[in-house]
Amino acid sequence: MTDITRRDLLRSFGAVTVGALMPFNALRFRHAASVPDVEIALTAAPADVRILSGAPTRVWRFTGRVLKGPAESLQTMPDSYLGPTLRLRRGQTVRIRFANRLPDPSIVHWHGLDVPEIADGHPRLAVPAGADYVYDFEVTNRAGTYWYHPHPHMQTGSQVYKGLAGLLIVTDDEEAALGLPSGEQELSWVLQDRRVDPKNQLVYSTAMMDMETGFLGDRVLVGGHEHPVFPLATRAYRMRVLNGSNARIYKLAWSDGTPITVLGGDGGLLERPRSQAFVTLAPAQRLDMWLDLSERAVGATLELRSAAFEPADAGTVMGGMRMGGMMGGASGLPLGAPLSLLTIRVARKESVASRLPDRLIPFDRTWTLATGSPVRQIPLAFRAMQWTIAGRQFDMGAVAADETIAPGSTHLWEFVNIGGAMGMQMAHPIHVHGRQFRIVHRSGGNPANTLREGLVDDGWTDTVLVLPNETVRVQITFSRHSGLFLYHCHILEHEDMGMMRNFRIS
Repeated sequence: MTDITRRDLLRSFGAVTVGALMPFNALRFRHAASVPDVEIALTAAPADVRILSGAPTRVWRFTGRVLKGPAESLQTMPDSYLGPTLRLRRGQTVRIRFANRLPDPSIVHWHGLDVPEIADGHPRLAVPAGADYVYDFEVTNRAGTYWYHPHPHMQTGSQVYKGLAGLLIVTDDEEAALGLPSGEQELSWVLQDRRVDPKNQLVYSTAMMDMETGFLGDRVLVGGHEHPVFPLATRAYRMRVLNGSNARIYKLAWSDGTPITVLGGDGGLLERPRSQAFVTLAPAQRLDMWLDLSERAVGATLELRSAAFEPADAGTVMGGMRMGGMMGGASGLPLGAPLSLLTIRVARKESVASRLPDRLIPFDRTWTLATGSPVRQIPLAFRAMQWTIAGRQFDMGAVAADETIAPGSTHLWEFVNIGGAMGMQMAHPIHVHGRQFRIVHRSGGNPANTLREGLVDDGWTDTVLVLPNETVRVQITFSRHSGLFLYHCHILEHEDMGMMRNFRIS
């Protein structure tokens, strides 16, 4: 396999030191000098996994093992195509030795973590087939639910769809002191919709309509299983939920009308628990929630569902046609269709006292509204048959003047969802690499859009859902790590077709 050339490196890094101008196999070790607290071997390779009854399904899969550090730093997902869950502590230094044993280039992004440029998974550093790469970083994030997935340009959607994704959970002493349910009382659910042919093989399309609207499956898997049943006890549980789908938005609700008790989101716990009828969860977003089964009878059941919503709440396509019908296509499961995701069965009686804390983490101690900072408006639009950010498409090494940022500086970015010609309009989950940010204000949009009622905007986040015709202002204090980072739509087909831009911290 050909090494990265001198010209490629110059184009990728701009002004760099002579020491960085070396072939790929040397580049991968140039930042691996210190002795880490945790060292993990992570491999991406094809595999056959039994997802449905009958023939096994060919997938691409992360597997791993702990080379140094606590054994619990890596936990496998039993009988699943999903990668192992990485469990790290705030303050740990981590080395991950990535081996790409896929037939295509790939690179891993640690979604939500604030890491150096060389460890962030930029597509310009895609690892050739058969090659290795070493990531070194310190875990500086708050305790929370994060995840990892590939990030090669124009292949992110297909590689995630084939199975390359895994959870990354960060803990710290402050969260541990709350005594939230843990161990067997902590469940992790990754929601992904997939389309499967009669031979149980995954079906994925890069047809223009699927790229423009985002690809939807015709069934939803939870942790790699279709409608699993969880036998639980009469006690409290903590559930971590990731929307790992390429394009599907979920409107999560309990089947009997029990409110969802929200503990946190993308960037960790809220300051206080909040209760709401349902939660809107866009692609890449996470939900941390509490469920108390102590008053339920043994034998009772409860479903987690995605409630129905109007497809137009998520957008319309050309000519004003409803997004759900167009996006459903051959899947038979259009966006906004009601879904039953999983069932909880109360299987046994346990008398365990459970108390939901009145206060969680006082995360507002150092945050203040940046009233004096300039506001950068960033239109999200459909132009010339392409989704764009600020009127631009992705260019591997390009950075505009308004995308150059001082380390540690605070900015107000305003995402304006203006759609495009012929009524092309969609909700866009916008992800910013690096530091978590805060949502300051929403305006515009359809007041009757029910998805808005389920948004959780009062915590730290890394992915914000901008609904059709909405304007959302966010406040970001950027990382002190210098280098080239990304912001993009996390409908993965939009990202692959160029709805992504660099920003440079310099």
